Amino acid sequence: MFKPKIKAIIADVDGTLTINREDYRLEIEAIKAIRKAEEQGIPVILISGNALPIVVSISRYIGTTGPVIGENGCLIFYKGKILNVATFSAKDAVKAVLEKFGNYIEPSWQNVYRVFDFAFKVKKNFRNKVDFIVSGIQKFLEIKGFNNIFVTFSGYALHLTPTSGGKDKGLLKALKLIGLRKDEVICVGDGLNDIDLFRICPYSATVLNADEELKKLATYVASKPSGKGFAETVEHILSSNNI
Repeated sequence: MFKPKIKAIIADVDGTLTINREDYRLEIEAIKAIRKAEEQGIPVILISGNALPIVVSISRYIGTTGPVIGENGCLIFYKGKILNVATFSAKDAVKAVLEKFGNYIEPSWQNVYRVFDFAFKVKKNFRNKVDFIVSGIQKFLEIKGFNNIFVTFSGYALHLTPTSGGKDKGLLKALKLIGLRKDEVICVGDGLNDIDLFRICPYSATVLNADEELKKLATYVASKPSGKGFAETVEHILSSNNI
């Protein structure tokens, strides 16, 4: 059980609401679970590394009512307004990173819609070397003087995120907007880019196929993967709230 009662659910998108961690299609059970939570007065806050317009579109069509957080916490959309969380952009590092690591990565098509956080796809032949690429880019950025940018891999894309952003910072600002405390919400995710989020949330849950490092931080691990695991988690939350 989760005590006190959960008043909002913070949900990652890719790998958490999708069919699996390699698919962009949303799991129908996850959508139904979100709508059930919303009907019972528990708003869902989407938080994602995707560009903000993508996350806002998902929110609109599946029916979430909480703030929408994009670009790994750098931007928030709430009540028709876009709010900046990050105070500077990783854009200046993009060209240098591509010149050095262009054989391994390519820019995401979403980058034209991004402001602070920039994403790259790891080329197919190098997907088994993601850890090497991430650590290499981080060291390169430090050498080049970009000490205010950190590198993560979501399972879908590699991200350059300014230190003034991050999912933890985005969530804290979103909670202020709706007047909730950290111990009144639960964060649900699957990837290493959710670690900062989990570290500030007293209550957290992962889907079964989440990264092991994230599972170690979770207060609840679902018995099912990805979107089905999210739906299971929501049922557990609603049951606990009704006790």
